[in-house]
Amino acid sequence: MENSENFSHDASGICSAIRYRFPNESGEILDLFDWDLAAKFVAFLEEKNEIGGFFSKRDTDEILDRHVLESVYHIYAIRKELGSLNKMKVGDAGTGPGLPGFFFRCLIQKERPALALLDSQRRKLALTENFLKEQGIDGVECVYARAEEGKSDWDLAVSRGFIPFPWSAEVLSRWVKRGGTYVPFLGKDEFDKNLIKKILEPTGFQLMKTIELPSLRFLGMRHIKFLKKVESPRQGIPRAWKILVKESKVEHGKDRID
Repeated sequence: MENSENFSHDASGICSAIRYRFPNESGEILDLFDWDLAAKFVAFLEEKNEIGGFFSKRDTDEILDRHVLESVYHIYAIRKELGSLNKMKVGDAGTGPGLPGFFFRCLIQKERPALALLDSQRRKLALTENFLKEQGIDGVECVYARAEEGKSDWDLAVSRGFIPFPWSAEVLSRWVKRGGTYVPFLGKDEFDKNLIKKILEPTGFQLMKTIELPSLRFLGMRHIKFLKKVESPRQGIPRAWKILVKESKVEHGKDRID
């Protein structure tokens, strides 16, 4: 099979890679995004990768597949389920340099939400903030905060490579407003339903739907879950980060997308 990294990383090349990887859905995907802006972001990631430490060596060699196409396809799948995101406030937790979050900003104007990129580390996100200022890109807020200590009124939260699910839902329980949605980007669905129920119960989130993403099989197994914020989290939620990290390591193996 041809490697999509053989395509150039300009707008034309990215579009060709979309057609190659997603032949049955490419028309809908291509109509949703501003590919010139996406290409500018990819160029920034490549230029600042060494300074920012954005990617591993493998990921640097597979940036189109593992970051651009994967992010874009997840957003396409979310848009297909929820409808237009235009009136929403979307937050990406543990965003690093803006992955996958910045690709929400790459949606065409009539589909584009207000966007918040959340990370506790400045090293990567500060470079992205400078990129936004230099390019005059509006509608994106860079938030430097520990997720378990903050709160907001997001309509939609996403995460990828964050603390493992379902503990990620606890961490984000005060960032998503009542009636809002949290969608973690996940690998193979091997979750213990009883564990999910136990962790989610005090967070105010309710698991509504799981959607498999077979079009991303070239990367491995991928799926997304849709969690609805139905009530406020209980007092003391989220718990301390060190407790959540320890518990997630004991109770569950690797279930996030790195």
